[in-house]
Amino acid sequence: MILERVYQLAKPQLMGRTIKDVRIGLSLLTVEMDNGLLGVTYVLRNEIEHVCAMLPHVENLIGMKAEEIALWAVEGKNVIQNALGLAVLNAVANYEGLKQIESFQTTDAFFSVDIKPEDTVGVIGHIGPIIKQLENNKNRIFVFERDLSNGTETTYPESAQPDLLPKCQIVFVTSSSLINRTLEPLLSYCSNARDIIMVGSSTPLYPEAFIGTGVSVLAGTQWLSTYKQPILETVSQCGGIQKLMKYGQKISIKVNDQADSF
Repeated sequence: MILERVYQLAKPQLMGRTIKDVRIGLSLLTVEMDNGLLGVTYVLRNEIEHVCAMLPHVENLIGMKAEEIALWAVEGKNVIQNALGLAVLNAVANYEGLKQIESFQTTDAFFSVDIKPEDTVGVIGHIGPIIKQLENNKNRIFVFERDLSNGTETTYPESAQPDLLPKCQIVFVTSSSLINRTLEPLLSYCSNARDIIMVGSSTPLYPEAFIGTGVSVLAGTQWLSTYKQPILETVSQCGGIQKLMKYGQKISIKVNDQADSF
């Protein structure tokens, strides 16, 4: 399991760390560590169960051991627990080590791979900026969504993935697929993909964890501690990723391009 690998890679950075602050909005959540590091993930509000509490056995997240919450990414019982665990893992990623890798770029996910005009492209989740760029390029596109209420003629249900994903040379996958546990099954359908790119603020930037999975590029975000107050406030006030993005640094990295220092 990919998240188990991420957790094992993160454990040295988690040891001795605790949670200083947590904000859960309608679109995003953020976790601040006791050393000021920040992690942000999506809130899949359409997949939240109809229960009174998503964290029934926790009195207060503040002060909890980071290692304990990070384990929720692997063992969480719902999408809120999963997202909180992933946010902690994202906060402690080795960003300085990533900068030593040759393929490190501060670029948009769309520009992290070479997309040919004849390529058929799959997009898992409604990733608006990616879809717009692909439409401008006039590529053939298959967009897969759980919620088809805002879909178009190029939008398909998850049930169509086994038939359509093998036709794709490029696949962009929302990192929210790690939160709702759909990533690994869908990767098995990408049998003819030249590149599979993980996209979004929830992307765990741990390239070693993705070796052998078929994922070729991780495109995520480092959230800058110098802006922690506006990040916390924006999430608390139900701000979305477009409003938050000015406080982060986009990063893309190739999975199989490892630096000696990483």
